Amino acid sequence: MKETTAAYINALSGILQNKSDVIGYVFAINGEVNSADVYASRTMFGKLWPKLLKASAVEAVAELKPDLEHKAVADEAVRTFLLESEQATAATKEVTPRVRLVTKEDDKNIFFETQDRQQKDGWVHRNYIRKQ
Repeated sequence: MKETTAAYINALSGILQNKSDVIGYVFAINGEVNSADVYASRTMFGKLWPKLLKASAVEAVAELKPDLEHKAVADEAVRTFLLESEQATAATKEVTPRVRLVTKEDDKNIFFETQDRQQKDGWVHRNYIRKQ
């Protein structure tokens, strides 16, 4: 597991270099969209990227189906996943006096948005998960 995940991590760890406008990522396993994380700033995403990459690599290796042919996920499939995830009815929870969590869930996806009340409820993090 360590060797296989290391190959993924080594191949992708430097992908953010010289890219000042990247604030998130979408990842797929076995040719299917799995999840996405988007942050309000490049700085925040950049700090979290090594841990996100490691977790994604471990999940990808654990779920790998090497006997299947895997195609790259089309851009339109990614856009559809993100848009559909945000369509369900929202439920909100006040986590702290400053932090609000918005959750949207339907039969295919779960969407979480963390909002900062001191920033006029501006979002800090968005997490999109495809149900298996």
